[in-house]
Amino acid sequence: MMLRIAATALLSLTLPLLAHAAGTARLAGLDDRGQPFSASVEYAGNNLRAASPQSPNNYLLARGDKIYAVSRVNGQQVVMEAADLMRMAGGLMPSPTAALEQVSAIVSLQPTTRSETVAGLGGTVYVLTYEDGRRQRRTEELVLTSAPAASELTAAALKLGRSLASLSGTLLPPGADDLARRLQADRLGLLRFGDRFRVETLDDRAPQAARFELPGGSFQIPDLRGLLPGLGGR
Repeated sequence: MMLRIAATALLSLTLPLLAHAAGTARLAGLDDRGQPFSASVEYAGNNLRAASPQSPNNYLLARGDKIYAVSRVNGQQVVMEAADLMRMAGGLMPSPTAALEQVSAIVSLQPTTRSETVAGLGGTVYVLTYEDGRRQRRTEELVLTSAPAASELTAAALKLGRSLASLSGTLLPPGADDLARRLQADRLGLLRFGDRFRVETLDDRAPQAARFELPGGSFQIPDLRGLLPGLGGR
């Protein structure tokens, strides 16, 4: 279902979207329920499309500041603004930032002497030591790279992750924001976060512009706040 795509297609924190970023990637890992997921992400400038092979008839489409959920129902393409989808899901909506929500505070982020190749890109293994929400100290391995394609993917994908978190009312802990700032400052791309997130393939060629257009002949559901007053608003 569309909720699964919204929840698991993009994990982590947020970085600003780079205007020249473009490419296609396949991501994999575990969602916030510990279930395996995979997702494809296509991005170019301020546009992004995310889908899951588990739900081939559904995808998310970000166009500038707008995010749409597109699905096929009885052979008809249906478009709904993601904000309405999040309002309908309410507290049942799993967080799209599950991989880092336990990072309440960063104790240290240290590079090791180990290297690791992920999605054909060479990266350095870092050890992240952090406190979780219960102030328990934990460690996790991250693979970070300075490869421009990876840093652009991180920026594009995580911008959508933050947008979805905002729509669902999820607040990232200070440690997650801190890690985002560090990655941004050092222009690093995230290739792996423990076993919760991994980039499997990455192609830095720009997708066709048509991939970011709303489907022709689709039925667009209007703003649901007027139809369902109890839905709430922003």
